[in-house]
Amino acid sequence: MDYSDSVDRLNRILVRAHRIIQHELLRQGVDDLVPSHGAVLEYLSQAGIPQPVTELVVALKRPKSSITKATDCLEHGGYVFKRPNPGDGRSYLVGLTPAGSEALELFRGAYASLEKKLFASISDERREACMQTLAEMEANLERFL
Repeated sequence: MDYSDSVDRLNRILVRAHRIIQHELLRQGVDDLVPSHGAVLEYLSQAGIPQPVTELVVALKRPKSSITKATDCLEHGGYVFKRPNPGDGRSYLVGLTPAGSEALELFRGAYASLEKKLFASISDERREACMQTLAEMEANLERFL
C-alpha cells in the first residue's frame, strides 16, 4: 500500500470534520465560534478554575499566538473572561463564563454527531484499532516538537 498521501488524507479528514462542526454550530445559531474554540472551552471546563494562558498553550499543544487569538475571540463573545493573574503580573487568567459552558454543550453535541458520521460504517474493533493507531502516530510526532 502506498502511504505517500497519508498527510494529505489526514488533512482532508480534519478539514471536513471542521466543516461539519462549523455547520452544526451554525445550524444552532452560533456564528462566532470555530472548531478550535471547543478545545479551549473543554479544557477550561475540565480545569474547573481559571487558567493562565501558558497552561492552555502547554495543555492544548498550540502556539501561544493561537491561544491568545482564541481567548480574545472567546472573551469578545462573552464565552470566557480574563483577569490579571495575581501570581504573575505579566499574565492573566482565563475562565469559563455561563455562556461558555452553554457553548461547550453545543460543541459536545457537534462532536458526538461528527463521531457518528466519522465511524458510521466502521466496526467497534476497527474503530478501537484506528484510535490506537492515531495515538501512536501522535506519540511519534511528539518527539519532534
